Amino acid sequence: MADLLVSAGYRRIGTPLQIAGLTFDVAGAFTGVDHSADLVIIGDMADGERKVLLQVDGIARALDVMRSHRPLTTIVVGPRPVGKALEALAQVGRVLAVEEAANPADLRDQLAILLPLELPASLSLDRDLGTGESLALPDDPLARELFEASKFGEDSVRARFHAAISQIFDPGDPDDGETV
Repeated sequence: MADLLVSAGYRRIGTPLQIAGLTFDVAGAFTGVDHSADLVIIGDMADGERKVLLQVDGIARALDVMRSHRPLTTIVVGPRPVGKALEALAQVGRVLAVEEAANPADLRDQLAILLPLELPASLSLDRDLGTGESLALPDDPLARELFEASKFGEDSVRARFHAAISQIFDPGDPDDGETV
């Protein structure tokens, strides 16, 4: 599980975890780096349900004291908590119960919410529009402008699109004789 999180861009934090001067003995801890700001805690129910509940509640309170905006996710390993235990964990953050995974694909499925989306490869080469050679643009000046802007990246397309929308709703220059 740790290898999967690290390969997905999470950074492993050494244990025992220290937050706001308090020490928490958790099975594992990770922070998201680029795509996620989550603090991911691994709670091993083999250590005892009560211990996991106290540790996660303490971590949530320490984050609150520090006024952290980091979301808390608890991965519960072992027997799935039920009833009040599950409710207590869910009150302070997202809870993912991971049962024993027979293969890596099952573990990926159980942790999918934490992992970046993997898009499938194009089904055929003629569907790849990255070069634009096989792209038939409509006979529209805006479509051509957006396509040309795409060569300079997403921000360029966004700026051109917003300019086009603003132009539609712009009341016009008061000096050009139009009435508003």
